Amino acid sequence: MMTNALHHRIYLWGYAGNALPKWVRRALAGNGLHRAWFLGYSGFFEQDGIRYGLARPYEMKFAPK
Repeated sequence: MMTNALHHRIYLWGYAGNALPKWVRRALAGNGLHRAWFLGYSGFFEQDGIRYGLARPYEMKFAPK
């Protein structure tokens, strides 16, 4: 339970636009903490079961055909 709260805080910190130094990103590479920060930093979120992020911007209401 504690790790979910920690991952969520790091996600929100990244979502706020806070960058991590390169040495920290390298130290955390492949780790869940780095993934949480990156998803937040890149603007990834889920709403009503639909995932939005780099490959699917929020303006895109329907799946491409």
